[in-house]
Amino acid sequence: MVILVPQEIVVATLDGRAYYRITSILKEMGLKFDNVMPGKTLNPSTKLVITTEKEENLINHEKVLSLEELSKDPYLAKEKIIDNLYSNTDESIIIGIDPGKRIGMAVYYRQRDLMGDVLNSADEVIAKVVKLIMGTRAKKKIVRIGNGEPEMAEKIANELSKQLRNTIIELVDERGTSSLSKIKPSKKVVRDQRSAMIIALRQGKRYFGDQII
Repeated sequence: MVILVPQEIVVATLDGRAYYRITSILKEMGLKFDNVMPGKTLNPSTKLVITTEKEENLINHEKVLSLEELSKDPYLAKEKIIDNLYSNTDESIIIGIDPGKRIGMAVYYRQRDLMGDVLNSADEVIAKVVKLIMGTRAKKKIVRIGNGEPEMAEKIANELSKQLRNTIIELVDERGTSSLSKIKPSKKVVRDQRSAMIIALRQGKRYFGDQII
């Protein structure tokens, strides 16, 4: 006999397209969910219900998000979901960057693996990090850059320090990240991204313009 464990997230909509879009976001985040008809009684373990604006009035729960609230920006959508699920955890965003020919990037929000990417240039990374930091609601913002490629790491750190206020920028010793990146994470990611994940979780030396402390 298979025992089904109730999930903390419930998707409640009869709209097929909305259902596909909501579940795609949740699957990308590696979050499990249950399906419930709008208006049905919810399990007491439910922490968050995601539905549509039209069906929102059918949901009897204190935490409800509509697809329309999540559609504006993929990153902010994930951030809102994490806010509702883990509001009691440290409200910080940490971005790890692994410079190289292909630049890995990993983002953690409220101690949760939020997203990752592999980019092709320092300028592309700088633009993406600035967009994420400017859009986040996190109170504490940290960017950690691996020092395996010193010139590129310096360029990224210097430019971010000019464009971002109230953001801690650190240069991180990359030794050991290549071997550790062989360890399989909870979801499928490429090697550059795994290295960035390790860099994000490793404290570095604070960068102040042309000074490192």
